[in-house]
Amino acid sequence: MSNSQKYINIISILNIIGGAAQIIIGLLGAFGAGSVGADAIAQQAGDASAPTAVTGFIIALIVAGVFSLICGILGVRAAKDASKIKPVFVLACISLAVALVGNIASIIGGSFSIGNLTELVAPALMVFCANNVRKQNG
Repeated sequence: MSNSQKYINIISILNIIGGAAQIIIGLLGAFGAGSVGADAIAQQAGDASAPTAVTGFIIALIVAGVFSLICGILGVRAAKDASKIKPVFVLACISLAVALVGNIASIIGGSFSIGNLTELVAPALMVFCANNVRKQNG
């Protein structure tokens, strides 16, 4: 196993843990905690759109969790068998693009900080390592 495959394995395990956590938090929000919080926000702010915003956030959280889980599972598989690296490379590129768009949106929205750049580290490392493995295998 090359160093790139080891890094892919580590990042993939972290993706699996993070994805599972996102799904669990999203499901907890969907089955009660989110509606209680949305109702409280709506009453305080006098804004009826708060429940819709919370619901959208919960759905996005669950979708992101499923995406992270799939990336992690495929990454662990590719770390063991380098011939299965192509889907990992594609998903890592998508993940990096989404992180870039998020950073650009935070710059435009005026909420950007240096901490936002940390969102780019794992996807960028995954793209780099997956590309190295892809090149090694022809």
